[in-house]
Amino acid sequence: MKTTKVLLALATITLLHTSFIPITEAATTGNIKSNQTVIQKDQLTDKLAVDLAAKYQEAYLFVSSGGGYKDREYDTFLYNDLAYRYLSNNINTKAKLMKYLTEAMTSQAAEQFIKDLEILEYKGKLAQKEADIGSLEEWKKATSEVIKKDKDKVQYRLTVPIGEPSEKIMYSVEYQLVESIGWRVSKRPVVDLDIPDKINPVHILFTKLLTSPQVAQKQLLPTSYFEVNEFKKGLKKVDLSKIKEIDRGSHHVEYIATIFVELEKDYKGPLVSGENKMYFIVQPNGYMDFKIHQVGQIEMY
Repeated sequence: MKTTKVLLALATITLLHTSFIPITEAATTGNIKSNQTVIQKDQLTDKLAVDLAAKYQEAYLFVSSGGGYKDREYDTFLYNDLAYRYLSNNINTKAKLMKYLTEAMTSQAAEQFIKDLEILEYKGKLAQKEADIGSLEEWKKATSEVIKKDKDKVQYRLTVPIGEPSEKIMYSVEYQLVESIGWRVSKRPVVDLDIPDKINPVHILFTKLLTSPQVAQKQLLPTSYFEVNEFKKGLKKVDLSKIKEIDRGSHHVEYIATIFVELEKDYKGPLVSGENKMYFIVQPNGYMDFKIHQVGQIEMY
């Protein structure tokens, strides 16, 4: 079976495993606390950037859990055969919820926030599907670094501790200066997927493929079903020419790698002598650690 993805004109991507047979890809509750004293400043300091991002995450957990319910306030109903609950009284109307959210984010980001959480209005009150989430991320302890800065827009990289002291994850957070109000988070924070070449697992895979296959294999997750020792059989030489990012999601990056290979006469693998293109999905596996989730070969025709 071939898995085809529209990436390049007249190209198909065949996902590979060991024998080169194509495969498919396998809370916080309580009362609302105002943050207005923090966000009135015109200068976006590192501390303010961390405080705003922490407030955004606090809002995400708070609203995702339905808000701060009081005794006998929790109320549910069925809608389209699914269980829903009303949000708590302090955020159960659009006006109340927007007022709370815009203490940390722009109104546009707040509207997207509501859409992402699939909040709807039912019989005059806001409601959501029954679900609870939690997080071990300690946003208030994050460290910050400016990535890009314009007059009224700033992008930060925040490194957020997770539970154990040694565990961290990096996020990219964008801020916008709102006239007469102050700085706000302008988009939902996303995992920072700008991977330096020296730690890009695709780069390491090919540079170590023939000389250190054990190191090369460590760049791959079990979900890749890719065995380095099997793949390198019959390869005399492999040169990585280019790695190009073609797409990304909230927790992964997709690349096309161009390689040039020399083959032994008895080579029986999927590559051809000369130029080959391969497809990779890379995802974070820890602080400054990225692994290959899926591998594919691009066949041009």
